[in-house]
Amino acid sequence: MRFILLDDVFDELPPDWDEKVASATAFVDRKVRDAEEAAKREGLGVDETEKSSRTARHAAINNKGSVWRLAADALRKASHDKCWYCETRQDRSDKPVDHFRPKNSIAEAPDHPGYHWLAFEWRNLRYSCTFCNSKRRDLDGGTSGGKQDHFPIIEPPPHARCAADPADRPTLLDPTNDNDTKQLTFLRNGFPAAANDNPETKVRVEVSVDLYHLKQIALVRKRKRVAADMEEHVAKAEEAKATGLDPDFRFHKKKIIKMVRARAELSTAARIYLSGYRDKPWVDEIISRDL
Repeated sequence: MRFILLDDVFDELPPDWDEKVASATAFVDRKVRDAEEAAKREGLGVDETEKSSRTARHAAINNKGSVWRLAADALRKASHDKCWYCETRQDRSDKPVDHFRPKNSIAEAPDHPGYHWLAFEWRNLRYSCTFCNSKRRDLDGGTSGGKQDHFPIIEPPPHARCAADPADRPTLLDPTNDNDTKQLTFLRNGFPAAANDNPETKVRVEVSVDLYHLKQIALVRKRKRVAADMEEHVAKAEEAKATGLDPDFRFHKKKIIKMVRARAELSTAARIYLSGYRDKPWVDEIISRDL
């Protein structure tokens, strides 16, 4: 998981984004009013009216899914085509747009109406691969995951139910929060882990790893390969440096730079693995760069 600067998303939003959102919001509000008026005519009680309104709202929001899909390119460019959660490119994934705070329902709070007021809010959108966003079972590793409509929080306060409520605190690590991305690290065996022993950090990382399916065995093997490749390139670069073979040193240094720059798959893991060799001045120089 690499930090995503939301300003980069904003810069790439379609020029008619605000108009599309305003139109979609008005459509949803109209459908909700229609449902409320129909319930009133039928003499429905408070609970039945609320249920009817919620059903109408969900249907109307889903009907306007084309709006948040218009943001897909802006989200994709901000991460160099990589999933915001696992940092991979997957040809078999349709790279869905995920609502960080679910728009229609919350698995941890069955009676919650969902964060419907954020359905068309671009700051609530995340670029996600199918394996991080949808329920999937990893037959090879025996694990399962997928964020779906999960949104556990750390109380207090409870889940917000409208825009005026105090902002709740997500348990899930958020790639748009720089502090959150620093809570997750990767072991040399490819498995994700908490970056420190803080109890809250441990809980947040454990939940995020499970729901984002960051321990899928194929993904773990990719990270393990990155760790092995990094070790090999550092060792060969050091050997070349010691023997005065400058072309070989520059070759392996270039390979390392390609692994840790933002556009590379699993670049955060690569940077974490490289930091294990930071006692070498030339490695520290690479890590200090904005790549």
